[in-house]
Amino acid sequence: MELSLVTIYRRRAHHLQTLLQWWQQAGYHTHYEWIVVEADTRPTPGLAQTLQQHQVRYDFLPNRGTLHKTRALNRGLQLAQGRYAAPLDVDLIPSGETLACHHHLATLSDELLITGYRLMSPQTELDVTQLPPAIEQAAIAPEDQPTALRKHLLRGEKFGVMPFFCRQRLLDIQGWDEAFIGWGAEDQDLIERYLGQGRTLCRSPRLVYLHLHHEAEPQWREAETVASNRQTYYQKRQEPISPSPEA
Repeated sequence: MELSLVTIYRRRAHHLQTLLQWWQQAGYHTHYEWIVVEADTRPTPGLAQTLQQHQVRYDFLPNRGTLHKTRALNRGLQLAQGRYAAPLDVDLIPSGETLACHHHLATLSDELLITGYRLMSPQTELDVTQLPPAIEQAAIAPEDQPTALRKHLLRGEKFGVMPFFCRQRLLDIQGWDEAFIGWGAEDQDLIERYLGQGRTLCRSPRLVYLHLHHEAEPQWREAETVASNRQTYYQKRQEPISPSPEA
């Protein structure tokens, strides 16, 4: 197995349906595996069967209160079998041949961590046959706005969409830090630990993902949650706490 995609799911049926439509149309199931970890109080009735029909693996992680995404991602990582593992958010749709191209670029060197870009759609769901015009109408993502870009360029903070990690190295560094609960900084922390010394983050404009819109979710991105995660991140970097980033 070349690639394992890991998606964390909680009550986003319209997003998952769009992603399943993309998966069915793309026909990647013969070379890649897709694992959906549902993190919630109880399994969604019929979800496991629906995913099985689409040749998608399903796992359930009991999770009350704030979504513990890092724990769910580590659960998916333990199940993954691919040479590479990539976290695919349920609201993120690869455009065109982006996923296959992303995989090809990742194989060129284990010293590079290849990531892409995302564009922000105002739509909450999408017929994937309409993906090209939807991308033309999409907006630039927050992480590519000036405030966040300065942190990437001047402070060394790392961010990238859909990093393709070598799965064994990800296991060697013990995956995501589960001290991060809810939204914020867990992806930057992982990328920086994964890169370590001598490896390079590369973002390619050939790799474009469309981010579908969603309203703010309860117990996920409250100010207290974001502040706690930022504090954890900057303490690990041994830096003064920065204002909450746009990325």
